[in-house]
Amino acid sequence: MKRWSKLLRKVRVGKGILSLGLAFALLVVQGGWQVAQAKEPATPELSLNRAIELALTQSESVKKAEKEVDRTEEWRNYRSDQLDYTPTEPPGNALVEVAWAQLLSADLSWRMSKKSLTAEQDKVALDTCKKYFDVLATQDKVQSAEAALDSARKQLQVARALYNVGMGTQAALTAAEAQYQAAQATLNAAQNDLDKGYVLLNQLVGLWPEDRPVLTDKVDFKALEITNLDYEVEKVLESCPTVWLAQETVTMKKYLEDMTLYTGEYRPYQARKIEVEQAELDALTTKEMFERITRSLYYGVKNLEESYSGAQEAVRAAQENLKVVKAKYEVGLATSAEVAAAEKSLAEAQYTAYNLACQHAYMKLAFEKPWAYLSSLSSN
Repeated sequence: MKRWSKLLRKVRVGKGILSLGLAFALLVVQGGWQVAQAKEPATPELSLNRAIELALTQSESVKKAEKEVDRTEEWRNYRSDQLDYTPTEPPGNALVEVAWAQLLSADLSWRMSKKSLTAEQDKVALDTCKKYFDVLATQDKVQSAEAALDSARKQLQVARALYNVGMGTQAALTAAEAQYQAAQATLNAAQNDLDKGYVLLNQLVGLWPEDRPVLTDKVDFKALEITNLDYEVEKVLESCPTVWLAQETVTMKKYLEDMTLYTGEYRPYQARKIEVEQAELDALTTKEMFERITRSLYYGVKNLEESYSGAQEAVRAAQENLKVVKAKYEVGLATSAEVAAAEKSLAEAQYTAYNLACQHAYMKLAFEKPWAYLSSLSSN
């Protein structure tokens, strides 16, 4: 599990700093929380680390990848037993060349299966982070919708009171009622989104759909800080399983280029040479693709940081406005409906900022592991 230790340098979560590498290595959270065994709704505490651990344990794709490692290792050992010495004969011995090519292929398959296992674990871990963050953001969305409903309710009360004493119009009352109904519908939609988010998260970690675990980690925004983008991109390419496979395929093709009978029949030299060139082109294309994706993810992260900065300004403005309205209310210059409206504006601004923070935390992880990001998108 330590291979995840470099996933992300630091992501601030809650009161402390949670290392997502440690989260993926499952070293932080230990012990006694158990998956619910009954269909009654349960509310266990669930940290991000624990969610990742449970998701990895539950994942059928990870289990399948683990078995693939065992299977390919058995084949590699078998091929090695069939050729338990290093061939010294010159090219042209079909018996030796076929056995040697089979060993090379089996060895590559075994090593790739281990890379694939790591990639699958990365995908599941990243997907768990995404669904965990989605629930956190949607919880804030529900709170914002509740504030909006409370504001609309008070506005409706004022409109009814004015209408009843002849100081308000039917049109104003109808508008207030429509605003209240819209706020109620928005809250219902937010609650449905939250239920859906919980179902998706619960499915990953092995809980019943009805359960509502208490998410103990919160996301605190922390900008991505790197000194050299080219260096970071190169690090990603060096650890990318897909790029590694393409490069190893080139190496294997070069070995086979010197063999004329490794398939059991004669293969012309020019055909073997072209196969090497094709593999080199595939490797170059794969590397360039992941380089573009990694750079694109980086700029996506930076765009989110710009958006978050603006959202924070909106939060500060809403906070100041609420202070002013509350001060006016205390001296009788503002109504409770106006206070509720200011609280609604603040809740909406806070949700926008927190939602951006959750997206940002996820995209930073995607920048470090773009192959996991692509795989997660594909599976979802």
